[in-house]
Amino acid sequence: MRTNLQTSIRKRARSGITSCMVIVLLVLMLTGCVQAPKSSIPIADITFTNNHLIVQNETGFVWFNAKITIDHKFTYVAPMMTAGKSSVPLASFLDDQGHSYKRGRWSIRNLTIDVTDTLGAKRHLSW
Repeated sequence: MRTNLQTSIRKRARSGITSCMVIVLLVLMLTGCVQAPKSSIPIADITFTNNHLIVQNETGFVWFNAKITIDHKFTYVAPMMTAGKSSVPLASFLDDQGHSYKRGRWSIRNLTIDVTDTLGAKRHLSW
């Protein structure tokens, strides 16, 4: 009788330890996971203030060598734009002659963003 009692206590203890181990392993596996990109094409909310372009990168991946062009003329290249919100001063956009963009003189009619995603693929966004 005593042997049966000890055996049943050991089995309960082993099953409890096994359950804890499984939970710990699941937690460790889930914390190492990274959210997958939401889209393979660039998705962004674009807004302007008087002095800045604000880009909300909603793709879920980092953009590398992001080339942003205003009205096919004024260009800015960001080495990296993280997922989330980035702000770029409009004075940083230059034309071929080195003149900076001035919001007061021109209105924005077109904006394009050309990026390289984390897998090395070229992507294009036109706004």
